[in-house]
Amino acid sequence: MNENEVKNAFDNIEPEPGAQERMYANILKKAAAQKGNQNVEENYPAAQNHRSILMWQRWGSLAACLAIVIAAGFALPHFLDRSEPDDPPVFVGSPFEDIDSPEEFEKLGFTIDAPENAEDVTYCIYDGTIARVDFILNDHEYTYEAAKLNGNFSRAEGDAVGSTTLNAKYDATLDCLSPDTWRAHWSKNGVSYYLSNFDGASEDMIADVAELLIGQS
Repeated sequence: MNENEVKNAFDNIEPEPGAQERMYANILKKAAAQKGNQNVEENYPAAQNHRSILMWQRWGSLAACLAIVIAAGFALPHFLDRSEPDDPPVFVGSPFEDIDSPEEFEKLGFTIDAPENAEDVTYCIYDGTIARVDFILNDHEYTYEAAKLNGNFSRAEGDAVGSTTLNAKYDATLDCLSPDTWRAHWSKNGVSYYLSNFDGASEDMIADVAELLIGQS
């Protein structure tokens, strides 16, 4: 029943004065209320569905953020961990083997020793093949070395600026490398010997020491 039909029906009724208008207004008011409720019921599922979608989107975003935080929590310690690896460092051994006496040179197939009256004498084997004796004599420091090797293996490196023959039998020579550096060399029974000085001993002094050691070798 539309509004016109309702109006015509009320027009055929003869109620008391004013009643017709009140009844007509109440019917229209009730019809409007029913229509409003119907619209709400029809739109409610869509509104509820829209709210559900928003809630799922919100919780989905929160879950994604939480996953990122958890992943960062596991990964961060690996980036911040600057501790040393568990494997211990490997140290390379020293080429010097300190020994207590010249008798320990015998494993090299020969022995050497400092001259008599030498002070602060120390012994070592360098690189497993070179016997070395360091000592002080007449206030000068010397290094005495021997090995079954060819070439210059002494501490005194470089070319000689002057050379003197000490003992022809053993090809002994004395080389001057600089005003403060001397190197004597000789060979005997397949062993090469070197005597070095770096603190300015005179030529005569180192020549005398070399002669002493040639006699011992």
